Amino acid sequence: MTEVPAQTLCAHRRALLAGLGGLSAAALLAACGDSDATAKAPAATSPAPAQSSAPAKTTVADTAQVPVGGGIVANGVLITQPVSGTFKVFDAACPHKGILVTAPQNGIAVCPAHQSKFSITDGSKIDGPTPTGLKLLKSEVDGTSIVRLPD
Repeated sequence: MTEVPAQTLCAHRRALLAGLGGLSAAALLAACGDSDATAKAPAATSPAPAQSSAPAKTTVADTAQVPVGGGIVANGVLITQPVSGTFKVFDAACPHKGILVTAPQNGIAVCPAHQSKFSITDGSKIDGPTPTGLKLLKSEVDGTSIVRLPD
């Protein structure tokens, strides 16, 4: 068996690696390249209809689910009924750290993390480290459904 000098093996290995690197670079440039020779004029089309980015109305609860003088937390919102027939929908995330408040007791919603307290009538801050009250969301009652409206 004939032995090949180490210098020759190194030279062949370098040539092989250089060739592979060159091929890789060429493939990458071809894939990312822009060929005007094959570009065609865009076909005449009518403009696409404008799409609304606002979310659609969302039913958040049934009126029978929300106790008078209290409320429920569902799907990230606090739904309250401070007085019979009056419903309010708030973002249930406490402004202090984003933790969801609990369902109200005695007209007050509480953040379980740091005990911030909020009024179910208007979401205002009663006590605690939160900087502000709860954010009131647009809503309406449609029959027996409480519906959150887009902002």
